[in-house]
Amino acid sequence: MTDARTLLIGFLRRIIDGGDVTNDELNAATVDPAALRGAERNAWHGLSYWADDDDIRSKDPAYAPARRSQLADLLTDLENDNDG
Repeated sequence: MTDARTLLIGFLRRIIDGGDVTNDELNAATVDPAALRGAERNAWHGLSYWADDDDIRSKDPAYAPARRSQLADLLTDLENDNDG
């Protein structure tokens, strides 16, 4: 089983690199969002918002780059967090 941090980092990198993550993927992940704390919890919420906002991204071409930038910040926080 892959740990939560590894999954979150993989999902974040995929989006930052121009890919996507869906709610189905998040729901199928072996991550218990209620058990996450700190940077991991923030990353999960950022990913969840991304998955929920596919309709906004399809209507507003400036939205995805702005969100990817925010997710990059979450990735940096997650990679620098030693409490996880």
